[in-house]
Amino acid sequence: MDTLTVATLAEVLQEPNRPLLTLVLRIFGHDRTVEILTETLQREAHGGMLTKDGTRRRTPGGVFFQLARERATPQERRRLFPHPGPQHGQGQPQEQPQRPLTALTWDEAQAAMQTLATEPPGEARTMKLTLIGRPGKLETRGQAVVFRMQGKPPGALPRGLPPVPTQAPMTWNVIVALRQWNRVQESLAANQEDQLIIEGYPCMQGNQPMLLAQSCVSMLQQRAQKAAQRQTQAESTP
Repeated sequence: MDTLTVATLAEVLQEPNRPLLTLVLRIFGHDRTVEILTETLQREAHGGMLTKDGTRRRTPGGVFFQLARERATPQERRRLFPHPGPQHGQGQPQEQPQRPLTALTWDEAQAAMQTLATEPPGEARTMKLTLIGRPGKLETRGQAVVFRMQGKPPGALPRGLPPVPTQAPMTWNVIVALRQWNRVQESLAANQEDQLIIEGYPCMQGNQPMLLAQSCVSMLQQRAQKAAQRQTQAESTP
């Protein structure tokens, strides 16, 4: 393994208690810390480790600290876990409670993005954006139609994400091939409740967000097609 750092430990273990990770690495040294990390990951792969009272599974960081406690000499243990244990020297000191993780803030996200900017990005094998709704005014240009669609703020986000920015939702400039548009325009005109399902490649043209549609279907047409397919399957089933 390459040189182990506190940042690597915190990331692998998803452990916020960096001061204690720093102390473990300083007291145990690189090789012993790597051994404890390796065993932690092996324990996690085989079901993890329960807390002392057996009521819940330890976090990866909790497993790591428990293994460090078990492998420490009495002197190392006093330096790592200085809190007093049960009276009369019986039993082990209780595991330190894990501090709850806080939601990411935009300042923290910006700092993370600045750090990551110096590293090569991963590869997205597929990049696709889906818009569902009705278009605004249309402009036909050659073999394509152009219109705009403004998004709406989402509902509740998964816990841990930063809040939705207070700025207005993004407005997408959508470009759909005329042949695809001709298949859906009548349904949209005849049914005000009908909506488009557009999937395509998102990009920027200058400072304008663009969506180059790869698929454009009418929701009502799609439902009708699925209903017809189910009917056909039912009729062909003996």
